[in-house]
Amino acid sequence: MSEPIKVLIVDDIASTLDNLQKLLSFEPDIQVVATAVNGKEGVEQAKKVVPDIVLMDVNMPIMDGIQATEMLAQEAPGSPVIIMSVQGERDYLRRAMQSGAREFLIKPFSGDELIASIRRVYQLEQKKESFLAKSTGTTAAAPAAPADGQPSRRGEHGQVFFFYSGKGGVGKSLIAANLAVSMANETKGKVALVDLDLQFGDIGVLLNLDHSQGITDLIENIDHMDPDFIREIMVDGPYGIKVLLTPISPELADLVTVDHVRRIFSELRKMFDYIIVDSSAHLGEINLEVLDHADRVVVVTSLSIPAIKNTKLALKIFDSLSISPDRVVLLLNKSDAHSEFNKESVEANLRFPIAGQIPNDPKLVINSINRGNPFVTTHPESEISQRIRELVAKVLPPAPAAEPETAEKKPRKGLFARR
Repeated sequence: MSEPIKVLIVDDIASTLDNLQKLLSFEPDIQVVATAVNGKEGVEQAKKVVPDIVLMDVNMPIMDGIQATEMLAQEAPGSPVIIMSVQGERDYLRRAMQSGAREFLIKPFSGDELIASIRRVYQLEQKKESFLAKSTGTTAAAPAAPADGQPSRRGEHGQVFFFYSGKGGVGKSLIAANLAVSMANETKGKVALVDLDLQFGDIGVLLNLDHSQGITDLIENIDHMDPDFIREIMVDGPYGIKVLLTPISPELADLVTVDHVRRIFSELRKMFDYIIVDSSAHLGEINLEVLDHADRVVVVTSLSIPAIKNTKLALKIFDSLSISPDRVVLLLNKSDAHSEFNKESVEANLRFPIAGQIPNDPKLVINSINRGNPFVTTHPESEISQRIRELVAKVLPPAPAAEPETAEKKPRKGLFARR
């Protein structure tokens, strides 16, 4: 039997200490090795007993939990901290995570939440230790020089497909998830699916994935990333796709920066043939960074006036950002022959060609969403699945010829005050 997870509890309320010890005593794989009543004592105990996990309250005398966590990050980095607090405000949570805490539990929390958090942080810490031991035990090879003195394409080769819609409810995420699965099956290539709707992404739910870790777990070791560690953080999906999920809590989205995303995608391009990105409707700096370097921008709309209006605005924004129309693929979802709109009227309104139509199949779609099973795998013979397979061929760029693109790229107009 493996050694139990050693836990140090730091809380100034005696009844809380007692209740947490009793709760954890029922778990055979968890052992409370020490307790402390303030942050200063907690730091001292952590140095003495070297726990695997520190449960840290925030509001304590002498030294609060935030200060103690900052000290532990420097003096006992092998003892990760889970913050416990009645305060759930975003700014407070951000301070806790920036101090070095791994997770944040808002009181009152359930026993199941606490135990799951302890095991999750411990398992991730074990993966990190294994990764760091491996990376420090080997010497990284210098990147090979490009042949014939030609500059490399940023050392990357994977193609990025950026899915966007200016309005929720048009089915963008569902199409992105099914396209990723279908692309893996049709091309036999390595496919990554990235949920970049950092606060409220649905990819994990749509594919019924375990959301015990996400992109924030990756950025904690952003300076030491290698393909093996990235694969550990990503979740296995159907047909071998790898999925990078959102932070496990919406408040943690603020911890993800443009630089993090830039570096992550640089690695993903080296690891995968195709990267499907499900974005949020908000075109902030992070989405704009990925959009700027995407090989294809798949804009999803539907047969409703609000959806068409927002699509028109999105196309104007892309034009102002010098996104070439050749890179944009317009997709009409929930296409219905009985609607008062049709493909031709939408194209006339948007003045942009529709590359594909996905039929309206509400029963199949609802069952797919509720069960977390992509319809391209459960009902490959359906018309909607056939259209997704056709879409795979449409979004894949043609075999490269001599690229005629010249330096006539329009300068940015500063629409979002980007630098």
